[in-house]
Formats: sequence, C-alpha cells, structure tokens
Amino acid sequence: MRRGGVALCAALIFLLVPQALVLAQGEGVIEGQVLNGTSGAPLASVAELEIELYQVFQGSLSLVGTTTTDWQGRFTFEGLDTGAEHTYRFQLEYQGITYGAESAFPSDEDLIRVVATVYETTTSDSGLVVEQQHVLVDFEAGVLSVRELCVLNNASDTIYVGDGGTTAEFSLPDGALDLAFSDSAEAHHFVETEGGFAYVRPIMPGQREVLYSYEVPYDGGQLVLSREITYPAARFDLMVADVGVQVESAQLEYQSLTGGGETAYLHFQGEDLPAGQEIAVAFAGAPRMTEAPVARGPALGLPLQQYAPALALLMVVMGAAVPWAQLRLSQRSGLAVGESDSGSGPGMQQRVDAHTERDELLRLVADLDDAYEEGSLNEETYGQLRERMRKRLREVWPE
Repeated sequence: MRRGGVALCAALIFLLVPQALVLAQGEGVIEGQVLNGTSGAPLASVAELEIELYQVFQGSLSLVGTTTTDWQGRFTFEGLDTGAEHTYRFQLEYQGITYGAESAFPSDEDLIRVVATVYETTTSDSGLVVEQQHVLVDFEAGVLSVRELCVLNNASDTIYVGDGGTTAEFSLPDGALDLAFSDSAEAHHFVETEGGFAYVRPIMPGQREVLYSYEVPYDGGQLVLSREITYPAARFDLMVADVGVQVESAQLEYQSLTGGGETAYLHFQGEDLPAGQEIAVAFAGAPRMTEAPVARGPALGLPLQQYAPALALLMVVMGAAVPWAQLRLSQRSGLAVGESDSGSGPGMQQRVDAHTERDELLRLVADLDDAYEEGSLNEETYGQLRERMRKRLREVWPE
C-alpha cells in the first residue's frame, strides 16, 4: 500500500497535521485541522477542542478514540484500518453545535487530510435575507391552493441560534389552513406561530430552501391576502393560475402571462422589499372551472426535483434554472449532526467546481425529460427550461 495519498472529503472538509493518539491496528492516518469561519474569532477558539472518531463497520458504530486539537486546531489519528469496509465518522462540539461527517480511505491510500470549519453563534437575525420567494396559487373548489418556495440565506459568517426556542420565522396570510411541508422528515423542525410558523433549528451560513403549502377559503367573491415580509426579500414572485379571477397588488408589478395552454399563470413580481413590508393581493370573481381539473403543481410529498410543473414555470420566468441546480448540489456537500438534508451544514460550504455542477445539471435535465414525457410540462415550458440548462452545460463542459 503506498503512503501519502491525499483525499479531500467532500462530505466533511477537515485538513492538515498531527498531534493525537490512536487506537486501532492498521496503517491509516487521518490528519485534520479545525478552522473558525467567523471573521474576528480568536485564534484560541479552535484550540483544545475534543475530537471523537467513530468507526462504522457492518452497520455498527464504535468509538475508535478521542483527541484534542493543538493551538492551531490541528489533530491526528493513526493506526487505522484502511479497508473499503471501514468508514470513519468525525464529531466535535463547538458553542453547543455538534459537527460531524463520515469519510473512508480511498483504494491503495492510507492518508486522509481533512478540514472542518466551525462558526460562532449569534442571537441576531440581521444576517438573514430571502433571496427568492416564489408563491404559486391555484384554484380548487372553495379554496385557494398555495405553494411557496422560500430560498433563505444566512449571509453572515455566524450561526443564528435565535432566542426563546425558535430561529427563522415565516409569515402566512390570515386565514391560511392545513399547513404542510414538502419533506415530512423536516416538518417536526417547524412550529406554528401566531403569524405563520418558525424553524426550531440553528440557521447555518449559506442558503436553504423551505417548500410548503396551505389553503385559504375562497368563495369566488372578494378576498385580500395580506402578509408582512419577515426578512428583506431580494425578489418576490407571485404566479396565479389564469382562470378568469381578477388579481391585483399594489406592491407587486404585473409582468406577463406565463406558460400558455393549461398551465398559464399571471406573473407578478417585486424586488428589494424591506423587512416589515406588507404585501396585499386582491382576488375577485369566481374561477372558471372546466370538466378537467385546473392545471396545478404536483402534490407535496414528492422529492423537490419532481415539482416539475410548478418549479419549471418559476425557474423559466425567474431565470433560476442554474441557481436551482447549484442550490441542489450544495445540499449534497455535507451536514452538521442533526441537520436535515434541506440545507447546507456548518463548515460544509465549498466552491462548486465545473464537474460537480455538470453532474447536477445532467440530473435536472433527466428530471425535466421525465416530467415532459409524463405530460406534466407543456412543450413551450419544457423547451425554454431545457435550453437554459443545455446552455449552461456547454459553458461548464467545453468541447
């Protein structure tokens, strides 16, 4: 077995030199370094942190050993089994947040160098911004069926831990009923509040998306949906099924009729909206109902990439096809212990390379093709979105 091969863990990010103890029989070495990603954090913040190393073998988890970082945050584990059947899990705690990820030795290599980034915590939400808020409204018998996609960004270099047991807050219009989340495993991380709902987990630096639905009673007369924006919003897009209902908003500007055919939507948009801004949308008139059900987005409970009819329209109109691909692949990069896979974990952010972005775009194109073949997308929308993705593919995959 040759010595000195280097493997950078995509799921972790840990890096460099020794110090420590080890407790296994083998030739494998893991060299790591803990860094503090918060600007101005004291150098001593990464010193004397306890690192635990676990071995995952045949479905069981066992503690291999523990060590502490030196004054530069460096640590080492030695004497590790390097067989393909052995996977190692790192774990450390900093300011109440547990960080962890898994790694295995590449074939014929016995050295792994990894880097883990921790962050300071804060109770201030000043770093939270909404990069995109997409609202899709369809009509059913007696109700408005609403789906929302919020792309929330913690633009700071600290972890927002909130105050009083909750962190990020999301507003809903008065009268909203039957709140549901796309990821059932994520639902217990939210609690309903007087004006909407709130997240109960720490908010790590970087983006995460929250996809949810609810209904509002609508009898075909007049209705005003009103809400306040909790955080500054760079972009707010509203799409309402074009079924003969009059729609107006003083805060959102009408853009165009989008989609065509059975999936036509009225598109309204607002940009650079401040926190506390009220958005009111007025509906008037009975929806035009046909024998066939009104075209609408797919039911919640499917993976995000299967929300083709709704999200494809949004991505085409908002020019979000490539950012959506990058957001999806960033979520594959690694997680803090206890974090769900709906957002980036602390210390796991990294620059997206062309090869990785290419792979994610290929997955999206395949999802898009499947949706079109199943009849979930009309030809115009399918062509627009596919061409955007293919154009980006040519940029990251030159001849």
